Amino acid sequence: MHFFTRACARQMAFGLRIGAPKPRLFEVPRNSPFKQVATSPKRYSSEAPLHHQLYEIPPSRLESKIHPLGWEVIQAQTEPWLDQHWEFASEKDKKGFFALGMSRAFSQFFPLTLDDRVEMTCKLHYLILLIDDQLEKMDLLEMLSYRNRVMQVARGQTKPDKEKAYEWMLFDTFQLMKSTDEALAKDLIEGFCALLQAQTTEDRMSVKHLGPYLEHREVDVGRTFGADLHLHPAELSQTAALESCAFRFMGVLNDIYSWDRESKVYQVHPTDGSRPFSSIYILSQETGLSYTACKRLMYAYCRELEIVLKQSSEDLRQENGGTLRPEMDKYTKGLEYLMSGIEQWSQWTPRYRQ
Repeated sequence: MHFFTRACARQMAFGLRIGAPKPRLFEVPRNSPFKQVATSPKRYSSEAPLHHQLYEIPPSRLESKIHPLGWEVIQAQTEPWLDQHWEFASEKDKKGFFALGMSRAFSQFFPLTLDDRVEMTCKLHYLILLIDDQLEKMDLLEMLSYRNRVMQVARGQTKPDKEKAYEWMLFDTFQLMKSTDEALAKDLIEGFCALLQAQTTEDRMSVKHLGPYLEHREVDVGRTFGADLHLHPAELSQTAALESCAFRFMGVLNDIYSWDRESKVYQVHPTDGSRPFSSIYILSQETGLSYTACKRLMYAYCRELEIVLKQSSEDLRQENGGTLRPEMDKYTKGLEYLMSGIEQWSQWTPRYRQ
């Protein structure tokens, strides 16, 4: 399952180990039927970040930024709440989750978030990841029932069950957001529900081509609310192409780095919720190329999307007389920062290292 689209992220200082042997990161797996996915042996060193590969990743053209509060402050605002209230399966699971460093990721994903909106927005992204992990364990009917309940709670259509942490924690977070900025909070809630639907729709089981797949990945959750960005309808129309480019980049980039984790999860727990829904798998089936080759191809695709984003941003500026309204300028820069943050996080997060 993806969190922005799949969200997650974490740690507090993962550095490269100088002199450590390079892992055979993109070892070629057997191009097997779907039910045999992830049958290749372990490929990743547990000590090396994902970007140590058998080939060089093309350099990125994107700008990055870190939230001025710093991830340590963000962590202090959010993690004690989750530590106290979320029902982790075990102490080991709890430690593993917090070791992922979501606060560090948030500071990279959303550096333009207003200080007074950081806590609630970051809490939401923790919850999205935790809910996503729950969905991975479910078969289709259970997954759809869980999804529908979560969406009803999110939209305020039903009261949360106080005995279920995911319900009241999600409800309280959205209520606080609505009391802060009702219009943007409602947009955020619909984005959250769209993300859930994209992750759990029965159609995902039958998507066999990249075009329809990429359309599933175009979902935004939290960026405009956090930065207090109110765009006019005409401006939203003008930025639609930029958004499509950015969300495709983030979805595919996530696929590249999460593929081995997802295939392993499916091998161990072959549920409908854990079934890989990935551009890597789809491209491999369409072309007959190995998963390794498809990762390389899709990385090249991501770099081309960066060029498209830069050129489209400049075109947008020229269409508006050479300058953009401050909110629109922040909106476009926020997309770029999010893209860059997703890549940086994917390279260091333990979630994608095996």
